[in-house]
Amino acid sequence: MGASHSIGDWIEEGSDGEWSPSHPSDAQRESIVFLVGSLLVILVFWQGKIPIWYSFRKKGRTTIPFPMLVPFKLLTVLYHEIGHAVVGKLTIWYKQLRYGIPIGGERGRIEFIMVDWYEGGWTKFGGDVEPIYSLTLPAGYLASCLVGCWFLFTGFDAKWSKFGAISLIILTTIATLICFFIKAKSGLVNNWYFIQSKTYKWLLCNEVKSKRTLRKHNNIKYQRNENARYKHDDDVDGPTEHDLRASQDLITACSIIIGIIITLAWMWDDSIYLRFVMLFMGLLSALYAVWDIILDGLKYAKVAKSDITYMAEEHNRRVKQYNKNNPEKRQKSRRSTKFYAIIWLFTKTDMIILVIVLAYFVFKKTKVEQAIESREFLPAKFHYGPSDLEDDFKLATGKFKEGMNDLVGHDN
Repeated sequence: MGASHSIGDWIEEGSDGEWSPSHPSDAQRESIVFLVGSLLVILVFWQGKIPIWYSFRKKGRTTIPFPMLVPFKLLTVLYHEIGHAVVGKLTIWYKQLRYGIPIGGERGRIEFIMVDWYEGGWTKFGGDVEPIYSLTLPAGYLASCLVGCWFLFTGFDAKWSKFGAISLIILTTIATLICFFIKAKSGLVNNWYFIQSKTYKWLLCNEVKSKRTLRKHNNIKYQRNENARYKHDDDVDGPTEHDLRASQDLITACSIIIGIIITLAWMWDDSIYLRFVMLFMGLLSALYAVWDIILDGLKYAKVAKSDITYMAEEHNRRVKQYNKNNPEKRQKSRRSTKFYAIIWLFTKTDMIILVIVLAYFVFKKTKVEQAIESREFLPAKFHYGPSDLEDDFKLATGKFKEGMNDLVGHDN
């Protein structure tokens, strides 16, 4: 009680007095508290499960699934993959316009965009014209980080959070449409018999029908994959393009959830709570971008392929070619995966810090001032109470001054 009371008092202190770097406004203090709280929530629920018991004998934890962050993380992964897809497709068009398509070859294309339940992603290109990988590979990291930083920046102000929310809706809509047009699939349709099988087994306790519907699922999956143009790692029994494509209904469901949250936050109290939505989305996207680098380039660099790994390989391939073609010139040096990981890690971290500092010095207004200003652009249905009082006070003061001026003028 004391802690919450003291935090509330500290926030309230920002509503009075002149702004200074050491005396932030109440809106800024609220944003700082929310960011710290969001960071803790994200760290606790990052893996989508909650530890409920720890066994000292087995030296392990017992957890239960709690995928609270899954819709937000899946969209963040999607933004990452869309970055690859957009830049890759642009570079393919550039190469086709400049160099043409090989005789008898196929145009470059996006085979599929994969976003799985485990927050993994993959953009697969096909055809005989490949993208420029030196630009395409870093585009994913850059896209997720820039999106996160933009959301963070707009989340410090009620009016600007509307701009951030609109950009989030547009970005999500575009990403969903891209997934739809690039050979989208319905996870519900593709796994309908599988869902029926589990329903028969666990809810209706009918083992016979469960096995029968599971066989139907496997037969349909086999027939569908027979015509697949791509098999992962050329493994006959491995996942095909049909298995790896982004599930349109999953992406749509995540988009709808985000849309509902944005709508509710926009409508209430002059959209001052919309700031928190954008701050949370921005922080999550930015942290995902950083964590992605740590996993890809540092933790699993030697055992798994990733964008960072391919960046290093692409650079080393070009260096090898250059050194071979120019033996008389100074030879270029190869670079490791860790080198790229550290460079990107510092770049992203610096970007996030700079954006937060910039927002701190740009958006200095109090909550009441932000609420009043927010009414200038697509106003909310319900107003923030203290801002109404401020408006009424200003209106009454203005009327009083006008009345006094009229009275003085009449006496003269």
